[in-house]
Amino acid sequence: MKVPEKDDTAVFSLNAKGIALTGAGKYEKAIAVFDEAIVVKPGLSGLYFNRAEAKRLSGDLKGAKSDLEEALAIVPDDPEFLHALGLVSYEEDDYETAERQYRKALVIDPDLAKAWNDLGVIKFRTGAYTEARDCFTRATEEDAAMSEAWFNLADTFEELGLKQERRAALEGLQKAEALSGHGDHVE
Repeated sequence: MKVPEKDDTAVFSLNAKGIALTGAGKYEKAIAVFDEAIVVKPGLSGLYFNRAEAKRLSGDLKGAKSDLEEALAIVPDDPEFLHALGLVSYEEDDYETAERQYRKALVIDPDLAKAWNDLGVIKFRTGAYTEARDCFTRATEEDAAMSEAWFNLADTFEELGLKQERRAALEGLQKAEALSGHGDHVE
């Protein structure tokens, strides 16, 4: 989620409310709040980004894509916006476009762990396990607390028949969960 400038108190408050509603799974209410904020301050790319996330989570992928394109029209090279557009494409089963968006995001921000992880997911799903391994490894290097990347790396090592490496990735997963305070993966 993106945060507008703090000098826009009303918009800042609406944005915070929309983010909270999105986090609570109240997507339609969140969208309405972001709509209101956009009327007040239509040029803030973060409002479109945040509304896109609420729309994506509600299943409105077309609306999410439209909002992300609006955000990118305001800030053309934002890696977070490009990554989010990749997520929408992925959810539409358009892996080629998703990969292209993730790669664009990584050109701008080569340290964006979630883009490396999500690129790895595409490679894994298409059977390119060696490339998936490389992407998941990079994601864990960029964010050692990213449990999802460690879990995906362990799965990839399993597909590659690398038992010792899989065990090491599962140890990485346990450390990541300890760092993040989550322990929701069970092996």
